[in-house]
Amino acid sequence: MTRPASQTSSREELRSQLEEIVSIVSESSYVVGMTGAGMSVESGIPPFRGADGLWTKYGTPPMDGYSDFKKDPTGWWNRRTNEKIDAHILELRDALQNAEPHAGHYALAGLEQEGHLQSVITQNIDALDEKAGLKNLVEIHGNRTKLRCIECGDRVSLGDFVPLFAPDPCEKCEGLVKFDTVMFGEPIPDDVMAASRAEIDKADCVLAIGTSATVRPASGLLWIAEASGATIIEINPVETKLTPLCEVSLRTTAGEALPLLLTMLEKSPESPESKHNNQTLE
Repeated sequence: MTRPASQTSSREELRSQLEEIVSIVSESSYVVGMTGAGMSVESGIPPFRGADGLWTKYGTPPMDGYSDFKKDPTGWWNRRTNEKIDAHILELRDALQNAEPHAGHYALAGLEQEGHLQSVITQNIDALDEKAGLKNLVEIHGNRTKLRCIECGDRVSLGDFVPLFAPDPCEKCEGLVKFDTVMFGEPIPDDVMAASRAEIDKADCVLAIGTSATVRPASGLLWIAEASGATIIEINPVETKLTPLCEVSLRTTAGEALPLLLTMLEKSPESPESKHNNQTLE
């Protein structure tokens, strides 16, 4: 198991560890990425936890948001549209509206397009993975640009539209409709949890990118993957509780590491494209 650097990796360490990651990914048959708040932070979206986190700045909000919503959905929507909501939500909303994908997002999409990455499970709600071009994407905490029926799970894309009133009941089942993002106290939707578990069960390599591995049940998937024999690779500027499980622990950001990884894999003789070209020449 590769011992991680204690601080941000030097250029020599970075390249050496990336070469090891290239080897692992090239030899793997099903690679899954799991991304966390660190990916969003690089796009200017503040995290909840940590020194610069919204909860540090404003205090930890009540953990019963979903229960409050179900008690009075119309009142919840009225408070939201009239901005009579928690200050940390207002700051987060403004950051989300202005955020754009960074180089790491686009590199993940490139890894998928080139066949090095089979899927991504993201804990982020910002929709930046989708905007960057990722196709096989599981948004375990939902997507801020969609509405979801809490009864049948039907989802409707909003695009840039911002609802000013409580949405109508679900067209398919007359169920209660809310934003797709998972609220505090709300269970992960069954279809999303099943899709996440299905990807993890297929994985023989998992790239844990920008995640503290503390938010359950999402973080539990990483331990399930490791217990099932998958190789875990961590890309994170800081050590996490996941670090001891990792074959490689790269101390840098996604925006720095992933474009380099994509370039190195494209040049690798073990890459899907290189193998195809060699077969063509033969």
